[in-house]
Amino acid sequence: MESKKIKMSKSAKNRWFLVLFLLPGLAMILVMLYYPAIDGIVMAFQNVKAYNLFSREFNGLDNFRKLFGNVRYLGTWKNTLVWVVCCVGLEFVLGFGIALLLQKPFRGKKFYECVVFMPWALSGFMVGIMWKWMFNGSNGVINDILIRLGLVERQIGFLSNPDYALGSVITAKVWTGMAFFAIITMAALKTIPEEMYGAAAIDGAGPFTKFFYITLPSIRVILLLMVLMRLVQTMNAPDLIFGMTQGGPAGSSHIASSYIMTEVIKGNDYGMVSAAGIVLWLVTLVFTGIYLVCTKSLKGGDEA
Repeated sequence: MESKKIKMSKSAKNRWFLVLFLLPGLAMILVMLYYPAIDGIVMAFQNVKAYNLFSREFNGLDNFRKLFGNVRYLGTWKNTLVWVVCCVGLEFVLGFGIALLLQKPFRGKKFYECVVFMPWALSGFMVGIMWKWMFNGSNGVINDILIRLGLVERQIGFLSNPDYALGSVITAKVWTGMAFFAIITMAALKTIPEEMYGAAAIDGAGPFTKFFYITLPSIRVILLLMVLMRLVQTMNAPDLIFGMTQGGPAGSSHIASSYIMTEVIKGNDYGMVSAAGIVLWLVTLVFTGIYLVCTKSLKGGDEA
C-alpha cells in the first residue's frame, strides 16, 4: 500500500511539474493570441479612435454601416476576387505543368528544381521588395527587358499606374506561389503506380489518354484540396502587396487584408478596422468550412 502511495505521489508531482512548465507557454498564447482576438471582436462594436483608445463607447452596428458605405473598402473586395482567382488559377496551371515536366529525368534536373522551388522559401514581404525593384519605372529590369525586345518604346510605371499595379503584384505572387502547386503535385504523381501506365501503353493509349484517364483521376482529390487550401491562404496574404505597393496607387492594388493592415497602421478608426477584420474572418471561415466538408466527403468516398 505504501509503495502504491509513493508511486501515486510521484506521478502527481510529475503532472504538476509538467503543468508548471506548460503554464508560461499557455499564458503567452492567451496574451498574444486569444486576448487580441477577443478584444478585436469587442472593438468592432465600439467607437475606438487613437485619441480615445482607453475610453471606448459602444455604438452597436455603426462601424459595419460605415464600413459598407465606404466605396474604397468595397473596391478592395473586387480586387480580392481578381487577386484570388488569377493567383490561384495561374499558380495551379504553371505549377502543375512544372510538376509534369519534372517527372522525367534530364540533365541538370536538380538545379532546375532548386531554381523553381526557391521562391517558396522566401517571405512574402521580401518577394514584394524584390519585385518592387524589378518593376521600378526608372531603372527596373522588367522595363529594360521589354525595351531591349522592342515590345515597348519607353519605360512603364508599373507600380505607379492604377492599370498595371494589381497585375504586377499578381505576377509576383504567381512567381512565388506556383512552387507550392509544383511540390504537392510532384508528390501526388509519385503515388500513381507505373504499372497503370504500362498497362495503358499495351492497350495503345497515348499521352493524352493516359493524362485524362489515369493521371487526373488518380490525384483529383489532392488537387481539389490543394486549390481550396490555397484559396484561403491567398485571401489572407497581404505581406507581398504591402512590401510592393502598400495598396497603391490610390488603393488600386489593395485587397481586403492589405486594406486592414494599412488602416491599422494609420490608426484613424480602430472600430471600423475591427469590423473589417470580422468580415474577412467570416469569409475565410466559409471557405475553410467548404474545405473541411470537401475533405470529409472525399475521404468518405475513397473509403467507400
